[in-house]
Amino acid sequence: MFLFFIFFCEKKCIEQHLFSMIFDNLFRLCSCRNEMHHSDEDYLLHEQELNRNLSNANVQRVQVKGDGNCLFYALAQGLIYEMKKDANYFGRQLQTFGLSADLPLTSFAKRLRQICVEQWKLNEDFYSQFLSTENISFTKELRRFSKTGVSDSILGDVVPLTIANTFNIDILIITSLANLAQIEVKPSQQSSSTYRKVIYLAYNQYDLGHYDAAYHRN
Repeated sequence: MFLFFIFFCEKKCIEQHLFSMIFDNLFRLCSCRNEMHHSDEDYLLHEQELNRNLSNANVQRVQVKGDGNCLFYALAQGLIYEMKKDANYFGRQLQTFGLSADLPLTSFAKRLRQICVEQWKLNEDFYSQFLSTENISFTKELRRFSKTGVSDSILGDVVPLTIANTFNIDILIITSLANLAQIEVKPSQQSSSTYRKVIYLAYNQYDLGHYDAAYHRN
Protein backbone atom coordinates (compact mmCIF):
# COMPACT_ATOMS: atom_id res chain seq x y z
CA MET A 1 0.00 0.00 0.00
CA PHE A 2 1.34 3.44 -0.88
CA LEU A 3 0.44 6.53 1.05
CA PHE A 4 -1.59 9.17 -0.74
CA PHE A 5 -1.81 11.95 1.77
CA ILE A 6 -1.61 15.73 1.86
CA PHE A 7 0.03 17.64 4.69
CA PHE A 8 -1.38 21.14 4.92
CA CYS A 9 1.40 23.26 6.39
CA GLU A 10 1.65 26.99 6.92
CA LYS A 11 4.57 27.42 4.52
CA LYS A 12 4.36 24.49 2.14
CA CYS A 13 2.22 21.56 1.04
CA ILE A 14 3.67 18.16 0.15
CA GLU A 15 1.59 16.81 -2.71
CA GLN A 16 0.04 13.36 -2.50
CA HIS A 17 2.03 11.58 -5.18
CA LEU A 18 5.36 13.16 -4.23
CA PHE A 19 4.88 11.99 -0.67
CA SER A 20 3.93 8.50 -1.81
CA MET A 21 7.26 8.28 -3.63
CA ILE A 22 9.11 9.03 -0.39
CA PHE A 23 7.29 6.77 2.05
CA ASP A 24 5.44 3.51 1.98
CA ASN A 25 3.05 2.76 4.84
CA LEU A 26 4.16 5.69 6.99
CA PHE A 27 0.77 6.04 8.59
CA ARG A 28 -0.40 2.45 8.65
CA LEU A 29 -1.87 1.67 12.01
CA CYS A 30 -0.07 -0.77 14.24
CA SER A 31 -0.93 -4.45 14.26
CA CYS A 32 -0.47 -6.77 17.18
CA ARG A 33 3.26 -6.68 17.85
CA ASN A 34 5.03 -9.93 18.57
CA GLU A 35 7.61 -9.84 21.35
CA MET A 36 10.24 -11.23 18.98
CA HIS A 37 10.31 -7.83 17.27
CA HIS A 38 12.05 -6.39 20.31
CA SER A 39 15.17 -8.42 19.58
CA ASP A 40 15.19 -7.53 15.90
CA GLU A 41 18.16 -5.36 14.92
CA ASP A 42 16.12 -3.20 12.54
CA TYR A 43 13.50 -2.60 15.21
CA LEU A 44 16.18 -1.51 17.67
CA LEU A 45 17.70 0.85 15.10
CA HIS A 46 14.31 2.48 14.63
CA GLU A 47 13.91 2.73 18.39
CA GLN A 48 17.28 4.43 18.71
CA GLU A 49 16.47 6.94 15.98
CA LEU A 50 13.02 7.60 17.44
CA ASN A 51 14.48 8.20 20.91
CA ARG A 52 17.06 10.54 19.39
CA ASN A 53 14.40 12.50 17.53
CA LEU A 54 12.21 12.67 20.64
CA SER A 55 15.12 13.98 22.70
CA ASN A 56 15.99 16.61 20.09
CA ALA A 57 12.37 17.79 20.09
CA ASN A 58 12.21 17.80 23.92
CA VAL A 59 9.31 15.34 23.76
CA GLN A 60 8.61 12.48 26.18
CA ARG A 61 7.07 9.23 24.92
CA VAL A 62 4.34 7.34 26.79
CA GLN A 63 3.92 3.79 25.50
CA VAL A 64 0.54 2.35 24.56
CA LYS A 65 -0.35 -1.22 23.68
CA GLY A 66 -0.19 -2.45 20.11
CA ASP A 67 -3.44 -4.24 19.36
CA GLY A 68 -4.54 -2.55 16.15
CA ASN A 69 -5.76 0.55 17.98
CA CYS A 70 -2.46 2.17 18.96
CA LEU A 71 -2.95 5.36 16.94
CA PHE A 72 -6.30 5.95 18.63
CA TYR A 73 -4.85 5.17 22.08
CA ALA A 74 -2.01 7.62 21.45
CA LEU A 75 -4.37 10.33 20.23
CA ALA A 76 -6.69 9.67 23.17
CA GLN A 77 -3.87 10.13 25.67
CA GLY A 78 -2.97 13.51 24.22
CA LEU A 79 -6.54 14.72 23.86
CA ILE A 80 -7.48 13.70 27.41
CA TYR A 81 -4.42 15.54 28.70
CA GLU A 82 -5.42 18.73 26.86
CA MET A 83 -9.07 18.40 27.91
CA LYS A 84 -8.04 18.32 31.55
CA LYS A 85 -5.72 21.30 31.10
CA ASP A 86 -8.41 23.35 29.34
CA ALA A 87 -11.69 21.99 30.62
CA ASN A 88 -13.71 25.17 30.07
CA TYR A 89 -13.00 25.55 26.36
CA PHE A 90 -11.27 22.57 24.75
CA GLY A 91 -12.90 20.10 27.11
CA ARG A 92 -16.37 21.41 26.32
CA GLN A 93 -15.58 21.48 22.60
CA LEU A 94 -14.76 17.76 22.59
CA GLN A 95 -17.74 16.96 24.78
CA THR A 96 -19.96 17.94 21.84
CA PHE A 97 -18.47 14.91 20.05
CA GLY A 98 -19.37 12.56 22.90
CA LEU A 99 -15.89 12.63 24.46
CA SER A 100 -15.10 13.04 28.12
CA ALA A 101 -11.79 13.25 29.95
CA ASP A 102 -13.26 10.79 32.45
CA LEU A 103 -13.76 8.03 29.88
CA PRO A 104 -11.48 4.99 30.09
CA LEU A 105 -8.73 5.19 27.48
CA THR A 106 -10.12 2.27 25.46
CA SER A 107 -13.60 3.83 25.35
CA PHE A 108 -12.18 7.22 24.35
CA ALA A 109 -10.13 5.58 21.59
CA LYS A 110 -13.16 3.64 20.35
CA ARG A 111 -15.15 6.86 20.13
CA LEU A 112 -12.31 8.52 18.16
CA ARG A 113 -12.49 5.73 15.61
CA GLN A 114 -16.26 6.25 15.33
CA ILE A 115 -15.75 10.00 14.89
CA CYS A 116 -13.33 9.39 12.03
CA VAL A 117 -15.84 7.14 10.26
CA GLU A 118 -18.58 9.73 10.79
CA GLN A 119 -16.40 12.51 9.38
CA TRP A 120 -15.48 10.41 6.34
CA LYS A 121 -19.16 9.79 5.64
CA LEU A 122 -20.01 13.48 6.02
CA ASN A 123 -17.06 14.60 3.89
CA GLU A 124 -16.77 11.76 1.39
CA ASP A 125 -15.81 14.04 -1.51
CA PHE A 126 -12.74 15.23 0.35
CA TYR A 127 -11.55 12.02 2.03
CA SER A 128 -12.36 9.64 -0.81
CA GLN A 129 -9.64 11.32 -2.89
CA PHE A 130 -7.08 9.39 -0.87
CA LEU A 131 -8.48 6.17 -2.35
CA SER A 132 -8.89 7.57 -5.84
CA THR A 133 -5.86 5.76 -7.26
CA GLU A 134 -6.70 2.47 -5.59
CA ASN A 135 -9.25 -0.07 -6.83
CA ILE A 136 -10.97 0.00 -3.46
CA SER A 137 -14.55 0.83 -2.49
CA PHE A 138 -14.76 3.79 -0.12
CA THR A 139 -17.93 2.36 1.43
CA LYS A 140 -16.32 -1.03 2.04
CA GLU A 141 -13.28 0.62 3.63
CA LEU A 142 -15.59 2.57 5.93
CA ARG A 143 -17.27 -0.61 7.07
CA ARG A 144 -13.94 -2.35 7.65
CA PHE A 145 -12.39 0.52 9.54
CA SER A 146 -15.41 0.97 11.81
CA LYS A 147 -14.44 -2.27 13.57
CA THR A 148 -12.23 -2.01 16.63
CA GLY A 149 -8.74 -3.39 16.06
CA VAL A 150 -8.75 -3.03 12.26
CA SER A 151 -5.42 -1.51 11.30
CA ASP A 152 -4.62 -2.56 7.74
CA SER A 153 -6.62 0.08 5.88
CA ILE A 154 -5.75 2.90 3.51
CA LEU A 155 -8.20 5.10 5.41
CA GLY A 156 -5.98 4.66 8.45
CA ASP A 157 -3.48 6.84 6.65
CA VAL A 158 -5.75 9.87 6.95
CA VAL A 159 -6.69 9.51 10.61
CA PRO A 160 -4.25 12.25 11.75
CA LEU A 161 -5.63 14.72 9.20
CA THR A 162 -9.21 13.76 10.06
CA ILE A 163 -8.63 14.38 13.76
CA ALA A 164 -6.82 17.66 13.01
CA ASN A 165 -9.71 18.82 10.83
CA THR A 166 -12.43 17.73 13.25
CA PHE A 167 -11.00 19.32 16.40
CA ASN A 168 -9.05 22.16 14.75
CA ILE A 169 -5.75 21.04 16.25
CA ASP A 170 -2.21 20.46 15.06
CA ILE A 171 -0.61 17.04 15.32
CA LEU A 172 3.16 16.72 15.50
CA ILE A 173 4.48 13.25 14.75
CA ILE A 174 8.02 12.40 15.86
CA THR A 175 9.21 9.58 13.62
CA SER A 176 11.94 6.95 13.65
CA LEU A 177 13.38 8.36 10.43
CA ALA A 178 16.65 10.24 10.29
CA ASN A 179 15.73 12.22 7.18
CA LEU A 180 12.24 13.24 8.34
CA ALA A 181 12.30 13.46 12.11
CA GLN A 182 9.07 15.43 12.44
CA ILE A 183 5.85 15.68 10.46
CA GLU A 184 3.29 18.38 11.10
CA VAL A 185 -0.35 17.68 10.31
CA LYS A 186 -2.52 20.79 10.24
CA PRO A 187 -6.21 21.33 9.52
CA SER A 188 -6.92 21.57 5.80
CA GLN A 189 -9.02 24.68 6.41
CA GLN A 190 -6.96 27.14 8.40
CA SER A 191 -9.05 29.08 10.91
CA SER A 192 -8.54 32.70 11.93
CA SER A 193 -7.27 31.50 15.30
CA THR A 194 -3.56 32.11 15.78
CA TYR A 195 -3.27 29.34 18.39
CA ARG A 196 -4.22 25.68 18.20
CA LYS A 197 -3.65 22.81 20.57
CA VAL A 198 -0.80 20.50 19.58
CA ILE A 199 -1.05 16.74 20.08
CA TYR A 200 2.25 14.86 19.95
CA LEU A 201 2.71 11.32 18.66
CA ALA A 202 5.76 9.04 18.55
CA TYR A 203 5.91 6.72 15.56
CA ASN A 204 8.23 3.73 15.10
CA GLN A 205 8.03 2.85 11.40
CA TYR A 206 9.52 -0.62 11.75
CA ASP A 207 7.50 -3.40 10.10
CA LEU A 208 3.78 -2.53 10.35
CA GLY A 209 4.56 0.45 12.55
CA HIS A 210 3.53 1.48 16.03
CA TYR A 211 2.29 4.73 17.57
CA ASP A 212 2.85 5.85 21.15
CA ALA A 213 1.54 8.91 22.95
CA ALA A 214 3.93 11.78 23.56
CA TYR A 215 4.06 15.05 25.47
CA HIS A 216 6.25 18.12 25.18
CA ARG A 217 8.46 18.60 28.21
CA ASN A 218 7.57 22.03 29.60
